[in-house]
Amino acid sequence: MAVKSKSTPWSYKKGTSPLHRLGAGIKLVFLLLLSVLAFIQLPFLPGFIIPGSIALILVLLSLFAGIGPCTLLRGSGPIFFVILAVFAFQAIEISPLGVNQDGLWESIFFCFRIGTAFAAGALLFSVTTPGEIRKSLSRLESFLRLKKMNISLCISLMLGFIPMLFQIWEDTNLAWKSRGGKMNLTRIVILVPLLVERMMVKAAEKAEAMEARGAGLD
Repeated sequence: MAVKSKSTPWSYKKGTSPLHRLGAGIKLVFLLLLSVLAFIQLPFLPGFIIPGSIALILVLLSLFAGIGPCTLLRGSGPIFFVILAVFAFQAIEISPLGVNQDGLWESIFFCFRIGTAFAAGALLFSVTTPGEIRKSLSRLESFLRLKKMNISLCISLMLGFIPMLFQIWEDTNLAWKSRGGKMNLTRIVILVPLLVERMMVKAAEKAEAMEARGAGLD
């Protein structure tokens, strides 16, 4: 049984703010656009201007929606750890022994870009349900006369698996802690295969349920 928690990354937070009531399609396009812009570098602007501005916009929007800005980065720790570890390894120079400062700063700046994109996605799912996203995509699908392609269903299912991934990780991690497991590398080695297995089971259950209701993707 899933353990519901207000702190689960990328989970929907009930609210009545204008951002919650805004159309799902508008929020999806706008926040996806912010995620893409976070990785764009313009030659006539300092590198930190665009991602810094996006981060400020996300902070203001999260406050506007009644969500703490720090909540948007919940669950991003492992991603940053892997990125920093890879870039830090590349920044170490063997001969002569030292650290490439440019490479190290590049890794930190890249993590900042990843953080803004991650926060944009987290904000989207904090104020929008998967059902709202699917309805919005379905209307666009009908307008473009692409109903038979089931594009809205495919995209909504794909997006729906992102918060489910975090939910399963929270449940698995909680079970690990309750059994006295320590927060070390062993936890990752043991829990990640379990996470993948449970996600595969969830996908199979979802496919079986859709097939039973005649919603297969033929």
